[in-house]
Amino acid sequence: MTADKEKDKDKEKDRDRDRDKERDKRDKARESENSRPRRSCTLEGGAKNYAESDHSEDEDNDNNSATTEESTKKNKKKPPKKKSRYERTDNGEITSFITEDDVVYRPGDCVYIESRRPNTPYFICSIQDFKLSKRDHLLMNVKWYYRQSEVPDSVYQHLVQDRHNENDSGRELVITDPVIKNRELFISDYVDTYHAAALRGKCNISHFSDIFAAREFKARVDSFFYILGYNPETRFLHYLSCGGDDGLPFWDKQHSWRLNSTQGEIRVGPSHQAKLPDLQPFPSPDGGTVTQHEELVWMPGVNDCDLLMYLRAARSMAAFAGMCDGGSTEDGCVAASRDDTTLNALNTLHESNYDAGKALQRLVKKPVPKLIEKCWTEDEVKRFIKGLRQYGKNFFRIRKELLPNKETLSDEGKD
Repeated sequence: MTADKEKDKDKEKDRDRDRDKERDKRDKARESENSRPRRSCTLEGGAKNYAESDHSEDEDNDNNSATTEESTKKNKKKPPKKKSRYERTDNGEITSFITEDDVVYRPGDCVYIESRRPNTPYFICSIQDFKLSKRDHLLMNVKWYYRQSEVPDSVYQHLVQDRHNENDSGRELVITDPVIKNRELFISDYVDTYHAAALRGKCNISHFSDIFAAREFKARVDSFFYILGYNPETRFLHYLSCGGDDGLPFWDKQHSWRLNSTQGEIRVGPSHQAKLPDLQPFPSPDGGTVTQHEELVWMPGVNDCDLLMYLRAARSMAAFAGMCDGGSTEDGCVAASRDDTTLNALNTLHESNYDAGKALQRLVKKPVPKLIEKCWTEDEVKRFIKGLRQYGKNFFRIRKELLPNKETLSDEGKD
């Protein structure tokens, strides 16, 4: 028992010595800390409590590392972080968007857009234009490209089946390569609006006229291709044709191709139609060819200057005749400006074998055709409009109340 007590006393003495050593270390650290000038900083809340506590050992290590970090920071300053920005023209049109990483996006670029669904690849689309929201947020209108996984499986299987049937069971198709197969997209006319912050990079998309032309496609990084267009509302795939006014592919409605998963339909397209010979004219009983008898009323090739001078002379004659009949310059101007006057002059020129002199001599006798006559005066027109407002389309009552001198269709039948 005495031996055990002596051992316990020795252990307590060792503990007391260790405690004394730790206290000495803390006192020395505090003295050195008070003698050294401190950095100016503001500590709030829990940080202040931590600084005023007895954690001097931790502060010793932190102070040593802090001094080294301060020296490195003074020697080397971090460059200021760049912010995303956009460029615009004098007219206010936004031409490009530049990210923090100096990636430039412009209208027409094919890009990735972040998908909020888990385990879903980025969406692929092309930028149409940029615009600012009411809160000055940069938005963009994009046109969608659909991946195979985004097209209904039953619709895509119809496409695969038709390609195999039309092309020797698909032996020579480049689409059999799984790498290239996953790079095929389907363009659409569907446009949506997204925030510019959803951009996640750029890609390259090529267009090919058919599946055989797609052999030239090289499966590089961020490269895709498309042949057909997809309408998500009708669930139809369409052939595309090149050579539009803007040089871009456009929807070829003449060669629309059905790919519908729910209803059976007639196959439409050049691959499903028979090749018919050219239409031949129907032979007549006597062995001759039947043609439509037409009368030529105009021969192009007349000099424009001569034709313009002729029409001016014809309208002057019509204006003079209108003034003589109506007694006012207004009637003459109305007669000269009518389309029937111009048509009458052109027909007379054609009947005169395009001899302007002979045609004008004929127009002297009849410068204005008989069909031209002012059937309604201005007062009659006003009364007719008033009748429509009061009685609607009851023309019999309009005639009875406002235009007794006019005739309706039933009155003409009685006559």
